[in-house]
Order: sequence, then C-alpha cells, then structure tokens
Amino acid sequence: MDLFELGSSAATGGLLGMVGTAMGRVAGYFEARQANAHERERWQHERTLQAGEAEHAARRSDVEHAHDRQMASYEGLSESLRAEASLGEAYRWVNAIRALVRPILTPILWAVYLVVFFAIIEGNARNFLSADAQDEFIGYFIANIAFAASAATLWWFGDRALPPRDGRR
Repeated sequence: MDLFELGSSAATGGLLGMVGTAMGRVAGYFEARQANAHERERWQHERTLQAGEAEHAARRSDVEHAHDRQMASYEGLSESLRAEASLGEAYRWVNAIRALVRPILTPILWAVYLVVFFAIIEGNARNFLSADAQDEFIGYFIANIAFAASAATLWWFGDRALPPRDGRR
C-alpha cells in the first residue's frame, strides 16, 4: 500500500464519516421536527380539552345558578304562603283589607315619591324646611321613599311575573 492509497482511504473515510454525520444531523432535524409537531398537536388537543371543560363548567354554573334562583323564588313564595296560612281565620272584611294592603301601598309610595321629587325640582321644599336642614333631609327622605317604593314594587310583583319562554328566570 502506498502513500496515495493510504491518503485516499483516509480522505474517503473522513468524507464518508462527514456524510454520515450530516445524514445523522438531517435525520435528527426531521425527528425533532416530527416530535415538535407531535407536541404541538398534543398541546392543541389539551387546549381544546381545557376549553371544553371550561365551557362545561360555565354551563354547569349557569344551570346551578338558575336552579338556585328558582329554589330561592320557591322558598320565598313558600314562606309567604306559610306566613299567610299562619294568620288563621279572620272576618272576611279583615282578609279583604289585608289582601289590599300591598296593591294599594305600592302606588301610594310611588305617588309620595313623585310628589316629593317634583316639589324638589320646582323648589317648593324651602317652604317646609329651614335652609340648613333641606339638603340632608331631602336626600334622606328621597332615598327612603325610593327604597320603600321599589321594595314594595318588587315584593308585590317579583314572584308574580311569568317565566320567560326559554325557561330562564
């Protein structure tokens, strides 16, 4: 074996080693790309699963909330009926007056609210109060009348509304 054959063998062996290394690197690149694509698909699948679970939890929460509202409404009506039943027997005229309290009280409260509201807007409140007491009293008075009128309205009509057609309340 001469020097040229030895050199060419070493060179071709080295060249083949470099080609083998390059092929290994190229194959490694494609393997890593395939592994990354698989990971991306897995992450996308996990995101889809988590989105589905979140949507399911939201729907479940909505259903539970609707159920709780329905139960609270039922309990309020039940307590109202129980309180009405606990009053016992009375004269018919007493029952008639008792039945009229809420439907008459509600418009009276709103009428008082509107009278005071328009009296303040027109500046007639100074005829009834001293200047230093006007602001505080009028604000307090309006707040309490508004509270009483809205509470009476919601109390009287709150459980008497028909439920919406889609089943939500």
